[in-house]
Amino acid sequence: MKVKRFFAATMQEALRMVREEMGADAVILSNQKVGGGVEIVTALDYDEQLAMSQVELTSAEDKAPSPTQIGRMQAERHVRLQEEMERAREKISGVKGRRTNETENEPRVTQSNATTNTDAQPVSELETMRAELHHLRDLLNQQLKTNDETRKEQETESSIVRSNIADRLGRMGIEKTLIDALLPGIKAGADISEAWNRVLAELSHVLAVESEELIDRGGIYALVGQTGSGKTTTIGKMAARYVLEHGPESVALITTDRYRIAAHEQLMVFGRILNIPVRIVDEHNSLDDVIDSLQDKKLVLIDTAGLNHQDPDWAEQLHEIRDSKYAIKSYLVLSAITQTQIMKSTYHYYKMVGLAGCLVTKLDEAVSLGEVISFLYLSGLSVAYVTDGQKIPDDIHLAKAHSIISRGVSLFKEQEKFESELLSNTQGRIQNTGRANEFSSMYFGHTA
Repeated sequence: MKVKRFFAATMQEALRMVREEMGADAVILSNQKVGGGVEIVTALDYDEQLAMSQVELTSAEDKAPSPTQIGRMQAERHVRLQEEMERAREKISGVKGRRTNETENEPRVTQSNATTNTDAQPVSELETMRAELHHLRDLLNQQLKTNDETRKEQETESSIVRSNIADRLGRMGIEKTLIDALLPGIKAGADISEAWNRVLAELSHVLAVESEELIDRGGIYALVGQTGSGKTTTIGKMAARYVLEHGPESVALITTDRYRIAAHEQLMVFGRILNIPVRIVDEHNSLDDVIDSLQDKKLVLIDTAGLNHQDPDWAEQLHEIRDSKYAIKSYLVLSAITQTQIMKSTYHYYKMVGLAGCLVTKLDEAVSLGEVISFLYLSGLSVAYVTDGQKIPDDIHLAKAHSIISRGVSLFKEQEKFESELLSNTQGRIQNTGRANEFSSMYFGHTA
């Protein structure tokens, strides 16, 4: 670290001097008014974390100093060392000068007089100054060595903490790409508990969620996704939630699933229970024609068929949604028990409709949420709703990032507990088997 003091009549002049000589990377450690102007102490390559660790090692005070106080202490320490070195250099230069003048002014002496006390005192004083200078250099070298050792120790501790956090995230099901993005946010010197809480908070920040319920906004929404992801049940939950809040007059349901026998029967049941209209898109009624008949409705929810992407009807269905004259917003429905690669491929095939976001279903059936969290981060899709059961409309909730992360951590802890109990039971069976073999060998001459 390079430390230097600047004196000037005004603060503006002092700052200008700092910029010109130290550059834009200079850190101001302290500033104060002095006789005739101001004094600024600056540093290059200043490490506040390292400075704090040194203060903690040397300070006996109970109250930790502020960053400003730490900077001033560091500045004063370096300035004192520099001043002592300057004084030592001046003394050595003075002694050398006096010795040169005395040698030039004195007459020549014989060899026997060369070792008299005339030169003994300057030589002794010069050696003393040299010793002082060597001592100061040793002090500086020791400080640099201490700084280097402290930095290495901190790097080792940080490496251990990051390795532990990476292991936790990996066992939680988080993908390596997301883990690598989170680890740099761990501060040097943080313990495992502090680092873990910081990473979880960062995870909450990287997940995008809808701030307002879709059903309150109104509009036309199509739920797309694989068969079994929970599209139809989720539409029923959304419709029931809307009816309880606003009544049945301004909501309607549409199904585009004309490809499977009786595919629309469940939606029809919802319609009868909630007393809301249900329309079917078929060869006689296009999607736009059906929506034309529902223009008086504030909210229209469209259920789609979960076809294989290789099925020609799959492309026809998505083109009908994408090319509609109405502003249909498509939301991808993802089951929390789906494998990561399947989530990615589903997103790849359905993004052609211009996905506005997603809904995550079946949280109650998941054993981990790291896969879902990783997918949401990598895709950037915002989450509108999550569902966690079959009850209508109780088991649907507006998505909240911290709730998703908290649930993921709870599942991770449950899984850890289960694995620990399983390992303990396995070790117990192995020990019992060993005792049985020992007993059998002792009494029967063979092992079990």
